[in-house]
Amino acid sequence: MGMDVDLLLGKSGPEAPPLLEQFAPQVAAVLGVELVEKTGSWRHFFGRGEDFVVWLDVDPDTKEPFLSHPFVLEVSAPRGAEAKVGTRLFQKLADTGRFRVMLLLDHDCVRSTHFPCEDW
Repeated sequence: MGMDVDLLLGKSGPEAPPLLEQFAPQVAAVLGVELVEKTGSWRHFFGRGEDFVVWLDVDPDTKEPFLSHPFVLEVSAPRGAEAKVGTRLFQKLADTGRFRVMLLLDHDCVRSTHFPCEDW
């Protein structure tokens, strides 16, 4: 079993979070992948990059950091490269200035743009 890599995402501004179907194209454009809507046991968006696969979903939890980071991007990468790929995707999203981003490795916050990891 590889490392769990998740990015918690939100908009950097004070506006209300967009709907999942409005948010997915913004994330897709930054990551350089096509995110395709999937329905079944749960509704999410799926995409495949050169060395990763991602699933974008919404987490409607009512406490922080989920209120300000309502979207979850699960990342799958080759074994041993998970942290490197997760960090690279974190940086791409963070560099735009348009997103709040938290990088979770095995459910521990290791990097964050707007939320102190020590509060995780």
